[in-house]
Amino acid sequence: MQEARASFNGYFLSPNGSKDQFTLRQPDEQSDKDFILRVRSFTKLLAEQGWTPWEAAAVADTSSPLPSTAEGNGRGASAAQKAFELESIQLAAGGEHPRWVVKGGNFKKFGVTCWPEVLEAAGIAEKLDPMRENKPTGRWLARYVERENDEGRLVPDKVVELVKAG
Repeated sequence: MQEARASFNGYFLSPNGSKDQFTLRQPDEQSDKDFILRVRSFTKLLAEQGWTPWEAAAVADTSSPLPSTAEGNGRGASAAQKAFELESIQLAAGGEHPRWVVKGGNFKKFGVTCWPEVLEAAGIAEKLDPMRENKPTGRWLARYVERENDEGRLVPDKVVELVKAG
């Protein structure tokens, strides 16, 4: 299966209390804006049917694992989120499939991949300048998931959420 241009992956509590995962993939022919509107429409429909977003625990110790909202992606992702304090965001690859890099914590040199839909969900995508390194206003945490690399080590996979911490 080909990678989607973008995807939304979320956990929701059903009306009967079970935790369920939903994934929406962006088709190549769908614009980013239309995909974001599709995700918003989908989450609104879930809410109308009695589903509520499953929220990860608040971050107290940014080095400890958090309950996952992105587990089981089929590519060896760890079952827990981790977080680090965000220091900068910059564009890593533009064009049709833009990819950003979030730096901070133990990832100051190379950063962790962050897809545009994560920046949109945090409400900061339109404020970023793709031509420079963007410094956050206030304190932000970047929640990320890990994957197992070819050597069997856990390495950062991608940022799944940006949270304003103060």
